[in-house]
Amino acid sequence: MEDIHRKSEIVHILGMPTHILKYGTIGQSGVVFLIIPGNPGIAEYYDEFMKVLYQNSKYTIPVWTISHAGHVSIPKSTDNLAIEKASYSVCSLEGQIKHKLTFIKDNIPSNVKLVLIGHSIGCYMILKLLDDLDHQVLRCFMLFPTIERMAESPKGQVATPLLKYLRWFGALIVQGLSYLSPHMQFRLILWYFRGKTVPDCIYNASMSLFDSFCVSNVMYMANMEMQKVQKLDEDLIKRHLSKISFYYGSDDHWCPKSYYCEFRDKFPHADTRLCKDDHDHAFVLEGSQQMADILSSWVERDLHKIND
Repeated sequence: MEDIHRKSEIVHILGMPTHILKYGTIGQSGVVFLIIPGNPGIAEYYDEFMKVLYQNSKYTIPVWTISHAGHVSIPKSTDNLAIEKASYSVCSLEGQIKHKLTFIKDNIPSNVKLVLIGHSIGCYMILKLLDDLDHQVLRCFMLFPTIERMAESPKGQVATPLLKYLRWFGALIVQGLSYLSPHMQFRLILWYFRGKTVPDCIYNASMSLFDSFCVSNVMYMANMEMQKVQKLDEDLIKRHLSKISFYYGSDDHWCPKSYYCEFRDKFPHADTRLCKDDHDHAFVLEGSQQMADILSSWVERDLHKIND
């Protein structure tokens, strides 16, 4: 049954058609949860997480997710050439940050408070947005944050050379798979997630990964992440520390536990938690319900401040 609170739309931002997923509309609460995803930045991966978060707010606070530019497959159109041209700048890591800022400025009134929820590289993007949005941001929650030394992490050490030298090979494989029927593509996704209890939104979201344009943008941004996300920007974090909460994984190979320990040493007064439930870095696969419950409890105090 279709959820009457759920709205899926395509918004053009900086010349790029962008998928936005929404639960609820901005109303009397004057607050919106805005999720900045990881990579791949496909909003539908967060559908279950969003739905639970919205339900937990008793349907009073809208929950929106903005996809990364070029990460979601869209119907082919006569604008394909212009879109591809725009993608060279917008689909870079810096371009994606500007893309999010533009969306917020154009679509969320400045008197509406933002609760920004970042996942993985989305946390890095939020940090880079804070100087421009500080007056509007109520709170930021960084889930499994990749905000430093990505290439040095266990998974980064494997991914960095692959992304640098073999991106073309990945794109070639996807180009071949793109000729399969949608039915066969969906069967491959079901096979890939066999043995896992994942929500239906995961299967639907993964269909974009059979689009060679999307996968090229995903890998291009990932390669930029390995190059750009290096030294922790301590001055930036100090400026906004009172508004930021961090949630680290207990066994996260993109952001190992040692990063959490070192972060706590640098910022002993930061609101920082270490996962006790062994949630995976890609928590949307099997931990959406639990993570939404954790976040709802965490943000409750800040929401009470507005209502008081």
